Amino acid sequence: MSSKEKNRKKSKRKFVDREFIRVATASKLMAAHFYKTGKNLKGSSVIGCGRWRAKWLVQDKDVAEIHVDEYGARMHGHFKCNSVWTCDHCARIQCAKARSWIRAGLIPSYEKRGYMSSMITLTAAHSYDGDWGLSISRLHDAYKLFDKRLSHEYKAIGSIGKLKALEAPIGANGIHGHFHILVVHRPNMDMIKFENKARSAWKSALNDIGGRCNNHGFDLLINGAPDYVAKMEMAHEMTSPETKTITKAGSTLGQLLDKARKGDEKASAEWYRAIEALQGRSRFHSGKLGEKLGIPPCSEWTDEEIKPASKDDIEVPVKPLKINYPLSQHLKATAPEHPSSGLAVILRVAKRGSVSKVRRIVELLCERYDEYILSKEAEVHYSPEQLLEMKMFAEAGGDINFD
Repeated sequence: MSSKEKNRKKSKRKFVDREFIRVATASKLMAAHFYKTGKNLKGSSVIGCGRWRAKWLVQDKDVAEIHVDEYGARMHGHFKCNSVWTCDHCARIQCAKARSWIRAGLIPSYEKRGYMSSMITLTAAHSYDGDWGLSISRLHDAYKLFDKRLSHEYKAIGSIGKLKALEAPIGANGIHGHFHILVVHRPNMDMIKFENKARSAWKSALNDIGGRCNNHGFDLLINGAPDYVAKMEMAHEMTSPETKTITKAGSTLGQLLDKARKGDEKASAEWYRAIEALQGRSRFHSGKLGEKLGIPPCSEWTDEEIKPASKDDIEVPVKPLKINYPLSQHLKATAPEHPSSGLAVILRVAKRGSVSKVRRIVELLCERYDEYILSKEAEVHYSPEQLLEMKMFAEAGGDINFD
């Protein structure tokens, strides 16, 4: 094998592990935030994603368990935080679900009924030094007015519903919150008239809530499904940034975590500001569109686009391999204050299909954790969950289970 091929394989492995490295970095930042402020941000449950045991799903409540098959290595019977802004792993799953819903559900269903779709993009003027939370709030408030005022125009083009997606990359002008709205409607409608009405309605809505529409504030792409699917293929820039190059235009939340992991304090501060601004905001919303087309809503779609791992990433047979070890070790090896990205390391080793190697790496991670905690130079940041874990270790002898 040439050196170029080896480097390609090495780069691909790093790419596969990146989401769990970002989860570890987000956990560290969340724990540090609580340590400094005494307050929790929404999405702090990323700290327990893939760590805590989902005791309502399993019988072995004091055991960490990994399943390895043709799809790769993953934690089995463990808590999933479903945080689309703080957790890169859960965000990727949500985007895969939305992509699948559009491809396998939405487009075939509306085409069968003789409909088409167009995509509206909405944004508002924003600044780096401004209030990022206010910027996102105004965007949502303006959209509510816009959507209400445009109801007559939706009916005029025979619209039966829409899918709304929120994106929020960070750039020189702060958080760039914007909506992509895929509108399903009848073909051969007067879309020029609709565009003029919609553009005017968006500018008016922004003015009414104290915002401002810039030159890029409104865009309509007629018959936009192919372009929107392409954008979904790019994973909406927010949750699969491995397909997008960092540019001067800005960074996704995942890319900010990459920088923060390397000690970039500016990136860490921007990530905090963005997470505070996005608290409680949904990533996707399809309303009753699915119901009208006879398919489940986007949030309940189960046909996720999960593809088998490449042969370079996994060396185990198709039959699932189960790897288990004490949960107390897993919590320590993957703790937010751990100097390594424990979960990423464990799953990387698990892909090789060796039970003994996984257990050994867990032991080594625990040893490194103990050394780090004992170090006088260590500045430990305990999250609320970690404080609870320590309390339960002391009172219950390490029998930890979380829901």
